[in-house]
Amino acid sequence: MKSGRLAVNVLIDLYNLGFETKTTFDFINKTIQPDKADSKESRQLLNDYLDWLPDHFVNHTCDLTKLEKLETTIWTEFDKAFSPTRMNDTIEFTVNAVTNWKADGREEQTIEISQAELIKKIFLKLRIPEMK
Repeated sequence: MKSGRLAVNVLIDLYNLGFETKTTFDFINKTIQPDKADSKESRQLLNDYLDWLPDHFVNHTCDLTKLEKLETTIWTEFDKAFSPTRMNDTIEFTVNAVTNWKADGREEQTIEISQAELIKKIFLKLRIPEMK
């Protein structure tokens, strides 16, 4: 799935522009915050998830029309990235995601995920290329 590459590239773009490397995707209102994170790749990421949601809801016997809130915030701290032992051309960092969702008048739910990522150092400047 290309979503990991897209998400990290959105964060790399924010980092290279000197902004906080954090963005929120609102899947109900179809918005991306902050505005400076709204780009071709962040829109592609948003749209890929919007395309995937109906199948996901069908697979879980859920009604997508009852979803009241679905927001995911992703962030990382590239300044805390480090090179693992004997991997001088690579950096390791953690990408964090918090998803808040609410459906059909129920209590809001939160899911938190953190994942270590390894990329070549040069990608922090050039972005992660698409593999074909």
